[in-house]
Amino acid sequence: MKIGLLNAYICDPDPNSYQYQYEPMFRHYFSEHISATWILNEYRITQGNWPTTIDECDGWIIGGSPKSVYDKDSWIAELITFVKNCHHHKKSLVGICFGHQLIAQALGGNVRKSEKGWGVGVRDFNMLTSKPWMTETKAHCSLLFSHQDQVKELPEGAELLATDPFCPNQIYTIGDHILSIQGHPEFTTTYMRDRLESRKAIIGDHSYQTACTSLSKPADSALLGSWIHAFFTNAISQYYSAI
Repeated sequence: MKIGLLNAYICDPDPNSYQYQYEPMFRHYFSEHISATWILNEYRITQGNWPTTIDECDGWIIGGSPKSVYDKDSWIAELITFVKNCHHHKKSLVGICFGHQLIAQALGGNVRKSEKGWGVGVRDFNMLTSKPWMTETKAHCSLLFSHQDQVKELPEGAELLATDPFCPNQIYTIGDHILSIQGHPEFTTTYMRDRLESRKAIIGDHSYQTACTSLSKPADSALLGSWIHAFFTNAISQYYSAI
């Protein structure tokens, strides 16, 4: 199995930027919690490195980004077109944080900054329903979060799987081919702490202190990894059965 990571994190040309830490962190998470045998191909889409077709990989992951989905960068418009193409052909697609928001925006939902401010640190959310591919079901889950934008309106055909009062649209699916997650299962607490330090002035002291305290809580990153593995296994099988 070959999965493509559409890396939207590297928006800074300085190779010493923290943004270049994202891919190795994601790769470690992928091998540790999604699959140690599948191939992960990185595409630095912010630098013009794009797949030639949606079938270049068996499935796709759009990860985090320091950008907002409504920014006017040309690569964001190109990524929206890519998502629409995947959706039209029912190609397997997973969105995480920025990816979660961009999929919603691309397919007719609405994303904007939250009036509640930043969601940072380890946060809890409630599962509303389960799917057959979920390896384990829980009523409540926790993940690392780092976002100010939220999906305010889900796209047509989306099914909401998880919610909480701060961010109502936490996890959703569309059909059997799209899984979208607001939290960051791929983040480590070290990476999260570094991000908090770099954004302390933007986030505000109260949110910063609350988020730092929360980092001692366990997150369900491994569980989400097993869900992503099972989701891809099911969705990719269906895709190839249909063509």
